[in-house]
Amino acid sequence: MTRIYGLVLMACLWSTGLAASETGEKPIQHLQVADVSSMDEAKAVFLDTTFEIAEMKNIGEVEAAQIHIITYSLEKSIAYFADNLSGDKQALAKQMAVVVENIHLSSENNRFEALNSYLKEYSTLVDQFLFGF
Repeated sequence: MTRIYGLVLMACLWSTGLAASETGEKPIQHLQVADVSSMDEAKAVFLDTTFEIAEMKNIGEVEAAQIHIITYSLEKSIAYFADNLSGDKQALAKQMAVVVENIHLSSENNRFEALNSYLKEYSTLVDQFLFGF
């Protein structure tokens, strides 16, 4: 019986630690943002929104709310890359899409520790993506 309780406890602890996108959690659609329709537009939106996020320090509720709004446009630009690039760039765009979704969900729910972790991961992916872009 003790073993069953231990297994149940482990399962509960493990499942609560999953990233939001891994649990099937869906973001609340607060904004409707137009799809990106060209590579030039995707690049401009990507660079502008990435720069805005990179400038934020000491992430608190206000910054998380701003990041949450910014990710709507950022997601659109990265989706364009994922659909229209090929090879390594496309693979990186798909990785960034997952991380940006996690940033979106973490910022929406004020999960600051997770948000900071995903922001660091995103920064690393951006560095790889921009090299030779």
